[in-house]
Amino acid sequence: MTDKIRLRLDRALTRLGYGTRKEVRALIKSRRVTVDDEIVIDHGFIISDPEHTRIEIDGARIALRQHTHLMLNKPAGYLTAHKDSRYPVVFDLIPEELRTLQFTSAGRLDRDATGLILLTTDGELAHRLMSPKYRISKTYHVVFHGKPITSADESKFNSGLVLEDKTVCLPAKIEILSDQEILLTITEGKYHQVKRMMQAVGREVISLHRLSIGELRLDPDLEESEFRLLNRDELISLYEEVNLQINMDYL
Repeated sequence: MTDKIRLRLDRALTRLGYGTRKEVRALIKSRRVTVDDEIVIDHGFIISDPEHTRIEIDGARIALRQHTHLMLNKPAGYLTAHKDSRYPVVFDLIPEELRTLQFTSAGRLDRDATGLILLTTDGELAHRLMSPKYRISKTYHVVFHGKPITSADESKFNSGLVLEDKTVCLPAKIEILSDQEILLTITEGKYHQVKRMMQAVGREVISLHRLSIGELRLDPDLEESEFRLLNRDELISLYEEVNLQINMDYL
């Protein structure tokens, strides 16, 4: 419940993207931040009622968020994990100040795969986006080795492909881009699913790049390893997709 939420001012501004913890503390110390029309210079100031607190920077009101949601363009070579002894992880790509937030990844990408990763502090949102119950679509750009996709292959994907271990997939959608390129949209997230689906029709995946999760599209302006906060429209769309209530004034 929102009446139990308490936020430290410096942490709130950091998670909103106003700089590192050090930069935010300097911003506060410079008397540029007001809380309910009062200048605050204590970076540890506690916002006891975020939903009804007015915070301004240089006279411009900012909107606090109960949760933080990041869109990350994952490069190859990174694991979708919090830590690993052998390989770098996606959380290495975000500032240390943000790593203290309890992020969950809404779905994973293989170490050699690239593209859209959604990191969120809202565990229920992440759970629903990954749950088979909601059948949230994920679209991938797939480059493969082997013969071009045939109409017979397409029919197998459309009707529910049977993997080599006899697992039956939900129907998937294919858009052929070239002899060795497709867009593949699935609504589930089995282990190594895209690679296994392609193996089942005799092709080998060379590269795998996730373009979207539901209505959330990877920002084309994000370079590999870059991230940004989700905007209001993106958040509203995601929450609506999984039938999760959201306070429009508290994104």
